Amino acid sequence: MKSRSFSTSSFSYKKSAEGLHQLLPDLTDVALNEEITSLQNLRIVNPVVDEENKYSLTDDGNDLRNMVLTMSVWGRQQMDDSANRASTQIVEPEKDASMSELIKYNEKLNEYI
Repeated sequence: MKSRSFSTSSFSYKKSAEGLHQLLPDLTDVALNEEITSLQNLRIVNPVVDEENKYSLTDDGNDLRNMVLTMSVWGRQQMDDSANRASTQIVEPEKDASMSELIKYNEKLNEYI
């Protein structure tokens, strides 16, 4: 089996509403606010923004995020192994990553999720 690594460390996955629009360009302001409210009601996203006016995940939200990412990347890599293809190495961005780095990371993850 090929050796692969990817990080699922618990970094604070924060984004302002403006930044979220860059990641989810098809959502209107109303739809984005409804999604944020839904995630807050599920206790995945903290109900208040931080001092930088950004949303953050709750501990449970971060655990869920880590589990989904880990299982998605692992599953895709297993499929690649079965087909004798080399998988792309997925490395989670640093806590202070720029929005463009996060968008690039999100696009790469979309291949796995």
